[in-house]
Amino acid sequence: MLTITPEALAIIQRKKLPVFLEMPKLITNCCFSLQECPTVHFGEPKNRSGYETKIINDVTVFAPDMLPDIPLTITVASFLGIKKLVIDGWCLIL
Repeated sequence: MLTITPEALAIIQRKKLPVFLEMPKLITNCCFSLQECPTVHFGEPKNRSGYETKIINDVTVFAPDMLPDIPLTITVASFLGIKKLVIDGWCLIL
């Protein structure tokens, strides 16, 4: 389940653009597999195949088909006053 915090929603609504989640490459080794947290980008993915279109709080979100069915939240992280959208609730998949 994917949700959006009010602070993230305000930023998205100001941009007036959809958002999409990009899954990083799966790192596999002989003993484990590891996948880092998806990144959040404004706009549409270059190749929409492999993405599911969701409407969350009147925002179009393109989520990868391979996104695990766990509670995730699009929220805002800030560093030195620079804000960016991030995913909260991700656990490294081993």
